[in-house]
Amino acid sequence: MTIGWLAAVNLCDAHYITDAAKYISVLLLSLRTMLQLELPHVNVLSKIDLLSQFGDLDFNLDYYTEVQDLSYLGNSLPQGTKFAALNMRICELVQDFGLVGFETLAVEDRESMLRLMRVVDRATGCVFVLSASEESHGTGEEKLPSTRRGNFDSLFTTAAGSIGGIRSDVKGVHER
Repeated sequence: MTIGWLAAVNLCDAHYITDAAKYISVLLLSLRTMLQLELPHVNVLSKIDLLSQFGDLDFNLDYYTEVQDLSYLGNSLPQGTKFAALNMRICELVQDFGLVGFETLAVEDRESMLRLMRVVDRATGCVFVLSASEESHGTGEEKLPSTRRGNFDSLFTTAAGSIGGIRSDVKGVHER
């Protein structure tokens, strides 16, 4: 029996990060989606190439993608409104869970799309799927020739390591 590989990919327009209140709402929506769906989850800031049309960001792009210390958003929020305290409590909630992070996507950029595909493959576990020749030997490690047995160090390095590639870091996107 073959089980399908499912992952939730939550696309959010990148222009939401230009306004602190909108960014907080995207954070809360992403967190709620992650908790409700209970699937491997990838949050994506799409249309990142159009971000320059909305003006300068208050912080570097990696602040928004890594969801760093959200207390800094307090200065960007309108002060004196009845929602200022609520927004800060939502930020604390998102930080307490520590689940939300974003990838970037520029659809016209091939490397950006391939990087996102690798991230989704990692989230679903498809990077660990045996090739057809390995499956024909069976799933047991003992049935494979010693040269084809899995190297657990390599497996965990793949699982925990960074996803490389051309322009694989957020700084490259921010500079463009």
